[in-house]
Amino acid sequence: MNAFYKILFATLVFSSSPTILSQTKVISQGDEWRYYDSETPLPNDWFKNQNISESWKRGITPLGYGDDIIVTTISYGSDPENKHITKYFQKTFLLEDPYAHLIYKLNVQRDDGIVVYLNGHEVMRNNMPYGVVTDTTKASSLAFSTENETVTHTKLISPDDFIAGMNTISASVHQARTTSSDCLFNLELIGSNEPEMVPLLLKEQTIKNLNLDMRLKEINHRQELENKDLHLEMLEHSKYIMKIALVAAIILLISAILYVLRLWKSFSTRERTHVERIAELKEQNQSKDRAMMNISLDSLNDKQFLKVLKKELEDTIKSTSTGSETKGLKRMVKDIDNKLDFDDDWENLKKHFDAVHTGYVDRLSKLHPSLTEIELRHCIFIKLRMQTKEIANILHIDPRSVQASRYRLKKKMDLEENTDLKKYLQKI
Repeated sequence: MNAFYKILFATLVFSSSPTILSQTKVISQGDEWRYYDSETPLPNDWFKNQNISESWKRGITPLGYGDDIIVTTISYGSDPENKHITKYFQKTFLLEDPYAHLIYKLNVQRDDGIVVYLNGHEVMRNNMPYGVVTDTTKASSLAFSTENETVTHTKLISPDDFIAGMNTISASVHQARTTSSDCLFNLELIGSNEPEMVPLLLKEQTIKNLNLDMRLKEINHRQELENKDLHLEMLEHSKYIMKIALVAAIILLISAILYVLRLWKSFSTRERTHVERIAELKEQNQSKDRAMMNISLDSLNDKQFLKVLKKELEDTIKSTSTGSETKGLKRMVKDIDNKLDFDDDWENLKKHFDAVHTGYVDRLSKLHPSLTEIELRHCIFIKLRMQTKEIANILHIDPRSVQASRYRLKKKMDLEENTDLKKYLQKI
């Protein structure tokens, strides 16, 4: 006996037997539910997990906050101006014989929207948008008045949707706004044998039967297609050898492609290794250039020291009258001059500076072609963030002359008066 005739038989029995109760509350208002009100969202398919609520809190309906009818107050989070959009509820109940009733009435009070699931399948959606429901899905509209908040919304459910034994009903309540002042969840499930429910039941069963007919037609259509495919397969049997050849050609082609891919991968690996090695060598060269640049700067500082020493020796010669003493001092001055005339240190500094700051001198020369060699050196020192005193020592000039040189550089570069020369040279 299928489900429809079972229900019809039960209908005749119940209608002729006045001793059988017309309604039975399977889930009543005031029953205990498990609920989840944490800030951590649940997965979108949470309702398919029959044991997800084992660690949840417990409470008696109506559950929520902000309304006088609330029995169990739940949390909305730590920020009253940014409350949780979604709260979750679940209950497991025993139904030994789902067909003991003709139909089941699902009565719900919600604020603002609700989605109800039975045994992992959606059975009711009220004041909610279409599509996939997540923890951030807001209700379609706000329940403004107390009447709207406490109105009962009813959905009829067929006994076919239940299973004999333990059933799980789940619900998610969604707010329309994060600043909503209240939340409400209340649900009852009533099994009914009232005769006036029979037309509704027959209508629902008719729709289900129509759906079954459509599925049978679809199965028959698929069977016809399978028969046609079998017929085509028999007709194409004569081409079996050709297909084998084609498969062999495809296998050879795939093998060739795989071989080429393997070669390409090997080449790419070697190329990547070469690129990494080149980058490593470039970094090593830059490091050496930086070291050589520092050595060149030290050499320039040494030359400056020799210039100072030469000046002191010359002053000593002037103040010494003994010919034998001045002769030795003059020889030392001549040696110092020979050392100072050797100008490779400037070229080395320029070479290694340009290696570290790739093409800097060329870019600066193209921007300002009128700059002299001494002015280019001054710009290099500024780029190296050297202090005024250090530059003055190397160029063998007074620190005030360094400041004056910077003023002339700005004027020669046609820079505005409020332009910072250091920042300008750093950006080139």
